[in-house]
This record gives sequence, structure tokens and C-alpha cells, in this order.
Amino acid sequence: MPKVSNQKVKLLYIADYIVRKSDDENGFYIKDIKEHLEEKGIKADYHSITDDIKLLRDQFGMDIDGGGGNGRPFFLLSHHFKFEDISAIAECVGAAKFLSEAEAIRLTKILKELCSEKQEEKINIDYFVLERPRTTQEDLRYTLGVIRDAIKNKEKVVFKYTTRTLKGFSKTYRRQGEDYIVSPYKVVLSEGNHYLIGFDEKRKKITSFRVSRIDKVKNAFEPQVCEKEHQAMGISDYARQTFGMFIGPKARRLTLICDNDLLDTMVERFGTTAVAEYRKRDEKHFTISTSIVPSPMFYGWLCGLGGKAIIEDSGEEDSTAKKYLDYLEIVKSKQQKGIE
Repeated sequence: MPKVSNQKVKLLYIADYIVRKSDDENGFYIKDIKEHLEEKGIKADYHSITDDIKLLRDQFGMDIDGGGGNGRPFFLLSHHFKFEDISAIAECVGAAKFLSEAEAIRLTKILKELCSEKQEEKINIDYFVLERPRTTQEDLRYTLGVIRDAIKNKEKVVFKYTTRTLKGFSKTYRRQGEDYIVSPYKVVLSEGNHYLIGFDEKRKKITSFRVSRIDKVKNAFEPQVCEKEHQAMGISDYARQTFGMFIGPKARRLTLICDNDLLDTMVERFGTTAVAEYRKRDEKHFTISTSIVPSPMFYGWLCGLGGKAIIEDSGEEDSTAKKYLDYLEIVKSKQQKGIE
């Protein structure tokens, strides 16, 4: 009986060997498979192995080429996933801020098993990611699972929302532990963190919640609030306004005057589409005109450029340039009070 059972799994061992040992650059021979099978306790002759390879190619669709005598090796010309795709996904896994180091290593190992061993050697992801979580993210994945199921089924979710205290940085619940009832619309990934965008029933508005701070989430099994006025607000625009500085309901067409060495920074932030218009101003400066939501986030980002970018004043009484100056005065005033 053991011998018969081994013969039944022979084809599986051959297929696994081909996937792990061969690609379009690294071939294999019948004798290699014969030795592999013998290590597994399976006896097979050259003729039966050749028939099995033909079966895998003609009936199972494995892209096997070569062989045919004269000592030519066989090659697996293509795997189920392209090596370039696996490598790109492994890069993303290695650099993902929301994965712990252990999880990143585990997932990369799984990805490596999808390609040949020679290709696996080319995947060497060793990122040092700032603020990478030290613990596993099982709770995060569970929370995301509940939220995504609710989004798919167009149902509300109920959860507690946490905040930290200065006393030992312990966590407590907001709203004195009152449940948040939210109609979930989208999950946004921004700078390595997941955010839920949804309609908060208590505040009667669309708002965002950091998923890692959501606790005890469950499906309310009630239909989402999806009135036309809420849909009209535009979730995509809300996401851009909340997590970026691009198009949104309160966006304005602004012109920034920038030092020439900020060109890469501006292109990386605003792109080169028709939405962003670049012009040479003089030998040391250029301008960019684009849609921006004036907000503390935008003003803070602008401050971080150290005066190398300023807002061109439109001349209007409530211009964004003047509001930016007011913002700076508030910051200056608070800083002076702190020093005094």
C-alpha cells in the first residue's frame, strides 16, 4: 500500500520540483527528477518521468520546453506569476509600515515559494522601516475584515474608539466609552496607516477614523446611511482633502513661487498633469499653479519648506496668502507665550 500511495503523489512531486528548480534560465534533466523522487521513496524510470512531464505540459498547461534527446535540459519558461510581479510585491511587503518585521519576513517567504529557487535568491528585501509595529497585526487585520465585509454588504459598523492618556500612555475610550455607529464607505491607506472614511451618526457628517484605534468592532447589521447628499460630497475628494492637499470641495487655484531646487519636491507632490501648471519666473524661481485645499495641513507643509516656497498673493481681501500670514502669527504668538 505505501508503494501505491507514493506512486499516486509522484506527479505532484514532479510538478513541485519543476516549479521550484526551474525557470527560463535554469533547466533540469530527467535524472534530476529521478533522484528527487528516490529521495521521497518513489521508484520511477526515465520513460515514466518523460510521460509525466508531457502530461503536465499538454494536459495541465505547464509551460515546459526543451528535452527531446541529445542531452538537452527542460525549462519551465513561465510560472503562474511572473517573477517581476513577485519581486515587486515583495518590495511592497518589505517596505510596508503597517506590517511587523516578523510578518514582513513571513509574507516574503510565502512569495518566494511562488518562483524558482534561483529566482528566490534574487529577492533580498531588507528594509529598515521607521515606526514599524513591534507586535503582530492580527487585531488590525480582524478589524479591517469586519469593516470591509460591512462595506461590501452596505451595512453599518459599531465600535469603540481609543485615545491615549499622558499617564503611562495608557489607552482609554473616547465619548466615555459610548459606541460609535458609522456607515463605512472606504478604507484609505495613507503614509502606512489605515483610515476608515464613513458617516458618523452622532456628528451627522462624514469623518475619518484611524483603524488601529478602532476597538471591539462589529457589524450592526443595519443598512448604511447612503442619502444622495452624502454621496454627493464625494468620498474621493474627501480623502484627498483629508490625507493630502489636492482637489476637494474647498479647493482653490493657488500659485506658489518656488526656488528652483524645489522642482523635484513639487513634481513628486503635485505631479505633471494638466492640473498642475509650471512656469519659469526668473533665473532662480519657478511657479506652480494647482488646486489646493487651504488648511493647517497645507500651511504646516509649506512652513516645512523653510521659506523656499511662498504663496503668490491674489490681491483679494481674504486671499490664501493673507490667511497663511494669520496662521503664522497665531503660531508665533503661541510660541512667544510658551517662552514667556
